[in-house]
Amino acid sequence: MRFELSKTILDFNEEKSVLVCLTGGHETKKLWAKKIPDVRCISNVKEDGERYYVACEYTDTDGIFLALNRETGNTVWYIPGRSLLHVLYKNYPYLIFIDEEEKFHFLKVNPSDGRKIWHHPLDDDLAEYAFYRDKITLRYRSGRKDVLSAEDGRLM
Repeated sequence: MRFELSKTILDFNEEKSVLVCLTGGHETKKLWAKKIPDVRCISNVKEDGERYYVACEYTDTDGIFLALNRETGNTVWYIPGRSLLHVLYKNYPYLIFIDEEEKFHFLKVNPSDGRKIWHHPLDDDLAEYAFYRDKITLRYRSGRKDVLSAEDGRLM
């Protein structure tokens, strides 16, 4: 799996479970490599000025979400569980996770240390989400709609 980012490329070798960071452009050069044991695939990568955010899958319901230092590839922090979605919005990672009990959660985390800022339980029929200004709208197939404050996660 290959992810072409703003200035670099992250390439994951599934057979060896190794993530390699390469310079972008015509002449690629290896910057670093990181072994990520037991990962069957990487579903998504996002970046900010300091970190790569990497959603790794072990199984359909298990995985790990990594924040890696852009320059070294060292793990800054991680959250166990499978991330089904992650979005960077106003410099914060927002994640939809499924846990080992197959329950869904929406999280806002601190980008520097991975601490949970807030958490909102989700129903499994979530159909769409939208970020607009300081609100997050969650729409479900059942017709229910939740509007959350992006700052503190409270229902509005």
